[in-house]
Amino acid sequence: MIHESPHAKSAADRTQPSNPKDRIVSIHVIRGIAIAGILLINLGYFLSQAGQTEDPVGTDAVIWQVVDDIALGKFHFVFAFLFGTGVHIFLSRLRAKHRSTWVYVRRMIILIAAGIINSALGGIDVLASYGVLALLLLPLTRLPRWAFVILGVAAATVPDVLQLASSLGDLDPPTLLFPILSYVRTLGHMMLGFWLTGLGLYSAATRIPVTGLFILSLLGSVPIWIWTTAAGTGSTEAHEIAFRTALVPGLMYITGFILLLRTRLGRKSLCFLRLYGRMAFSNYLGQTVVCVLVIPLLTAHGHVSAAAGLLVWAVIIIAQCAFSTVWLRFFRYGPLEWLWRCGTYWELTPLRYAAETRSESASQS
Repeated sequence: MIHESPHAKSAADRTQPSNPKDRIVSIHVIRGIAIAGILLINLGYFLSQAGQTEDPVGTDAVIWQVVDDIALGKFHFVFAFLFGTGVHIFLSRLRAKHRSTWVYVRRMIILIAAGIINSALGGIDVLASYGVLALLLLPLTRLPRWAFVILGVAAATVPDVLQLASSLGDLDPPTLLFPILSYVRTLGHMMLGFWLTGLGLYSAATRIPVTGLFILSLLGSVPIWIWTTAAGTGSTEAHEIAFRTALVPGLMYITGFILLLRTRLGRKSLCFLRLYGRMAFSNYLGQTVVCVLVIPLLTAHGHVSAAAGLLVWAVIIIAQCAFSTVWLRFFRYGPLEWLWRCGTYWELTPLRYAAETRSESASQS
């Protein structure tokens, strides 16, 4: 883990939430939002794979441009950021229990295998690359804090600057550099999540100025959206701007939801996503299965409009939220989460709740 002075450690201890459960609930809710957002982004891919390859025009073009403005790149940033959060929590627990980091390595190897399966099913996969990047992240956590932060910020921002300059300007880097920059970018997002989680981002007592970060990222997002709109609806330039500047609105989403979840209204409004986020692994792969099976049936009957695509998205999310709620009423983990846990610790973990504790456990995060 990142080296800290005794003073830094005591400061970190003071930023721990008074109720750790509240922190985990916030993470589950935001992860659920990210999974829903990623499906929204991937709809276009599944439609094209089902044979709908023509460029959108008219109202469809406007709707898909709005989707790009709201979601493209942003929820991948949120998902990678939360992955870094999960890495920090997992490694912290391993250290507290004096367990080998090989447990972590095994966990990521399983994730890589799941990603390969997801790709074979026909989905857009990030799991395999996340697993590989998480293995690269492990030795980086040994760096001094200052070096880790500088490297993480650079990795998260420089690739986007270079690729945006290449798309909109005269910069012409080698083509081979682009996929490398994409992975570096994602690793940077994970590092930001790891670092800010260590500072107590999800704690109400955190020293991080969450409100200030939200305001700054909101102010930064407004000109980005104006720039994207000015580039032209459905244009390649608008697509590139929306994707390459996603870190700023993505950070706004994370801090905004954290602030919202500190309010009673926010918790009540978003609580249905808590269990959905707990089963993010199962729901992510489930989205691939559903889309690969269902969307070709829809395109076989004609063009699927953007509005119809959004309806399909909403139905899938609602169905998965309902399934997650029912499943976790009887079981401790989602189906794939359980397999992942058993493989990680190399032991059979009880899946079902005891009958007498089922009601109480189903209400927990």
